[in-house]
Amino acid sequence: MSNDDTDIAERFGTGAWQFTPDVVEVFDDHVRASVPHYDVIQDLVAETTDWLVPAGGLVADLGASTGASARRILQRHPGRGIRFALYDEQPAMLDQAAIELKQVGGEHDVILSATRIQEGPLVHVDADLTLCLFTLQFLPREERVTALRLARVCSAETGALIVAEKIRAIDSRWAEIGTDVAHDYKGARGISDAAIRAKARALRGVLRPYPQQTTMQAMADAGWHAPEVLFRWHSWAVIGAFASAQ
Repeated sequence: MSNDDTDIAERFGTGAWQFTPDVVEVFDDHVRASVPHYDVIQDLVAETTDWLVPAGGLVADLGASTGASARRILQRHPGRGIRFALYDEQPAMLDQAAIELKQVGGEHDVILSATRIQEGPLVHVDADLTLCLFTLQFLPREERVTALRLARVCSAETGALIVAEKIRAIDSRWAEIGTDVAHDYKGARGISDAAIRAKARALRGVLRPYPQQTTMQAMADAGWHAPEVLFRWHSWAVIGAFASAQ
């Protein structure tokens, strides 16, 4: 919230949403209230590391923001020496991630890279798990494929990918329901109607939701195999895939 208690979204004009330093300051609370079942999704991702990331393994997070996923994984596996490569094009996000990761306690092997993931270069190699959580949704389809292809090159052959994003319902009837229940979800978590409308206006042309199948096809086009829906709530989906066919 700003000093006058208005939501951060109300500071942006139509189609003008950006991840500014002001957004960074309130990002964790804002995303938790804005993305339905955000904590459920983060817990789901952390739980998959039981199987997907061995001791000393590497997690690459493309669009890591403040490092929430890394923190959740470290809290679940404090003694396994899991390493991280965190990417975000906003240096302020990574600065905050560094601060918050220190609060987890212990020594952590973390690479922080202020990089546009669709341009690269990605500086890690042989990632056991690659995350793209609520990141690709801000890119046009061709740039999504490019980012995912770069990630595939930097994945271990036994590696996995998890993508989470807002998707567009194909049938307008489901789209209408999805929009309304998402607004209800946000309102129940203290976001005002004015802020909900302001965020929707600010995201026009910035957030680019595609149908679920388009996202899955982009993953396949980039060289990932066997895309599978792991979680779905109306217009929000988590999709997993593997670097190899078997």
